[in-house]
Amino acid sequence: MARRTLAQVGLLAIAFALLTYAFGWLAVPVLGLVWGLLARAWERPAFNAAIAAGLGWAFLLIWTATQGPAMELARRAGGVMGLPSAGLVLLTVSYPMLLAWSAAVLGTVGRQFGARAASGKRIVRSET
Repeated sequence: MARRTLAQVGLLAIAFALLTYAFGWLAVPVLGLVWGLLARAWERPAFNAAIAAGLGWAFLLIWTATQGPAMELARRAGGVMGLPSAGLVLLTVSYPMLLAWSAAVLGTVGRQFGARAASGKRIVRSET
C-alpha cells in the first residue's frame, strides 16, 4: 500500500511539473481537481495532490536554479518582501500545494455528491 501511494505521488509530481512547465501555474488546480475526481477517498487525494504539487514545483525550482542565477533572484526578491531567500523558496513551494489541495478537495466532494445523486439517495442539508 505504501509503495503504491509513493508511486502515485511520484507520478503525480512529474505530471504537476510537466504540466506547469507546459501550461503555467493554472495547470496545478486543474490537475488537482481531476485527481480529486478520479482518486478514491481512502487514498487521501487532497493530501497526495498537495505533496505531489510541492515536489513538482521544487523540482522545477531546482531545474531552474541550474539554468541561471536563481539564488540571487531569491535573495533580492526575498529582500523586497522582507523574507530570507529560504522563506521565499518555501512560500513558492507552498503556493501550488495549497492550490492542488483545495482543488482536490473540491473534486472529491464533487465525486461524492455525484455518486449520491446517481444512486438516487436524497441529499438533504441539516438546518442546525
